Amino acid sequence: MSPQHQISDPKIIRIALAGQPNVGKSVIFNRLTGLSQVVGNWPGKTVAKAEGTAKFGNYIFKIIDLPGIYSLSTYSLEEIVSREYILDESPDYIVNVLDSNHLERNLFLTIQLLMLNRPTIISLNQIDLLKERGYEIDREKLESLLGVAVVPTVAVHNRGVHEILEEIIEIEEGRKTLSMKKITFGKEIEEKINQISGEVQELYRKISCPSKFMAMKLLENDEYCLKNIRAFNEVTGSDTAKLVYKINETRTNLENLHGEQISTILNAEMYNISSQIVTQVEFLKIQTRKSKIRHLIDHITLDNIKGYILLAVVMFGIYLAIFSFGNWISGLMDNLFGLITPGAINLLGADTWAFKIIWSSIIGGLFAGIGGVLPYVIPFFAIIEILQDTGYLPRAAYLMDRFMHSIGVHGKTIIPVLIGLGCNVPAISATSIMETEAEKKRAIVISSLIPCSAVTTIVLGLIGKYLGIGWAFLLYLINLMVIIIVGKLMSNWFEEGGIQSELIIELHDFRRPNLKVIAKQTWHRSKEFVVLALPLIVILSILMQIMMEFNIVESLNIMISPITVYILGLPIGVGIYLFYGVLRKELNLILLELYVLSIGMTMNEYMTPIQMITFTLVTMLYVPCLATIVVIGKESGKKFALQIFLFELLGAVFISAIVRWSYVLLAFILPQRSESVVMITTFAFLFGLMILTLHLIKKHSNHQKKHHRNRSPEQTILIQENLLDHSGCQSCRRCHLNQCEEKKD
Repeated sequence: MSPQHQISDPKIIRIALAGQPNVGKSVIFNRLTGLSQVVGNWPGKTVAKAEGTAKFGNYIFKIIDLPGIYSLSTYSLEEIVSREYILDESPDYIVNVLDSNHLERNLFLTIQLLMLNRPTIISLNQIDLLKERGYEIDREKLESLLGVAVVPTVAVHNRGVHEILEEIIEIEEGRKTLSMKKITFGKEIEEKINQISGEVQELYRKISCPSKFMAMKLLENDEYCLKNIRAFNEVTGSDTAKLVYKINETRTNLENLHGEQISTILNAEMYNISSQIVTQVEFLKIQTRKSKIRHLIDHITLDNIKGYILLAVVMFGIYLAIFSFGNWISGLMDNLFGLITPGAINLLGADTWAFKIIWSSIIGGLFAGIGGVLPYVIPFFAIIEILQDTGYLPRAAYLMDRFMHSIGVHGKTIIPVLIGLGCNVPAISATSIMETEAEKKRAIVISSLIPCSAVTTIVLGLIGKYLGIGWAFLLYLINLMVIIIVGKLMSNWFEEGGIQSELIIELHDFRRPNLKVIAKQTWHRSKEFVVLALPLIVILSILMQIMMEFNIVESLNIMISPITVYILGLPIGVGIYLFYGVLRKELNLILLELYVLSIGMTMNEYMTPIQMITFTLVTMLYVPCLATIVVIGKESGKKFALQIFLFELLGAVFISAIVRWSYVLLAFILPQRSESVVMITTFAFLFGLMILTLHLIKKHSNHQKKHHRNRSPEQTILIQENLLDHSGCQSCRRCHLNQCEEKKD
């Protein structure tokens, strides 16, 4: 090939997307990378890592989506991961995504990123919402003040996203240059930081970290920077010790002078810079009517009375909509299956292996999965995504914070709880945000009891379909009461964990939902069922059919009949399907329906109303699915996962047995009453028992608090210290009392 026809290899440019949570960073990442994404974990960390590639012109952009962080401190694992990547991997460009509607707060991170002296592009995202509020940002002025390229974007509508890459190409090809401005603090702080910066110049060349940033972080007593300093101890000898001593002395002097911690002093300096920038670049153009409407909606949704009423209406509406749509589609699928079954009988024969395997197991399994699960799962995820995208879900979390505290768990628990309404697996993973191990364990237990979308499928597909939506809501109410009781019990058992801080959550402005994004996210959540659960249903249907032919199912059902039949009062054929539910909870109902269909009956012929209630209640409360148990073991250990497994299994059997035997007793006492009246009386009796249990727990808790107040100080110290983990003896108060066995050894 002649030289003039040779095409140069595309240049590879590495980009790090950085920004605070909920600024649209991941949407920009998805827009740029499309399907070329790899999602995993950071090496040695539990933080998710997303990276992808984008081809643009004669360039290949390798893009990494850093975790959402508020600063470059090391207070969280996400901040550590982001900072280590930028400092150690040295990406070619940092794209700092800002929420234009909260510019001052977002610039707090920008200021720290600029101190790293990496080429930086700023994406002013959600600029459309800012204009709707009547505000504008002087982009050219912002570029001038910071010395970086600024690109206005509306990521959800794919506006301005690819212009980010165009800006980088212009810089690469020399058509545009960056002249990043030096960040300057107030005179006093600037002098101290410059003094320390001069001391670390030699270290800076070896550590590859800007000296001013290093100096600021050393002044903050940042562990990451101190570790790097100590790594050169052998080379620098006593100079390192002298440097650390000087930094400590400077920090102490500043804290004494200002009467604040050093982190507060430095944060105030950066917010002051951020505020000065915003004053110069952001201005109100016109007060819009939409802005006033948003303020009114905010007032209603966060109000102590109207907010809770609206939340109750929204939750009721969600389940009513899912119930109505799900039953309609499920009915259509049942009718369709019934219409074409006679043709299959004529073709394959009524009692042949071909009919049982091909039609009853494979085709029947697909119909049961598609008609019995997807009509409930897909609308549920779609509605959750709409609430999230509009901004209502974080406000619901804010309202529920007080309730979470009232049942004895941390306010942050509401986050995994809301996630758990979709799936318990990510909900358990989300408990990592808790600040102590005791709080995390409480959050795990509560999250594992939340009725996920699979449980919703069973409740609405069985109870809602055959008994009515009212009975379904009563079961949800029982589940809520169980959660409250468990929360109260744990607040007594794990009293040392404490409730240390309030819920801090992002409340972004209300906005119109993006239907394309909602559809994509709904499919992303639902495809697990299509890809994993549907094949599993078909395989288990075939296995069930084979086991039935060889009477294996009957033998297994007889083995567990002392529990299923004699304690819970269920039909003997139900037992095996409770085992299937451990794999995936919706398999309980789907495979049971296939079995009932195979014996020529309908569900309301096979089970009485109280048996349906008992079966559903066991399914709601007994062990979480296998994937959830595995994640619990990963988060808090196998022993704790086994404890939850046994606790919830025994609790589900105990509560369901109370329902069954209360019904039997009341039916004997009230022989002239209808079945519905006896069932309502049974539920009333159960709720009465639960309220009495809560009263006794509260009474016991008050007694404990009173006893605690009456203890002598010495008794209190010793009792509290018995609860401590003595693996860190340097912080154990018993060591100071010379009573710690480890110290004596």
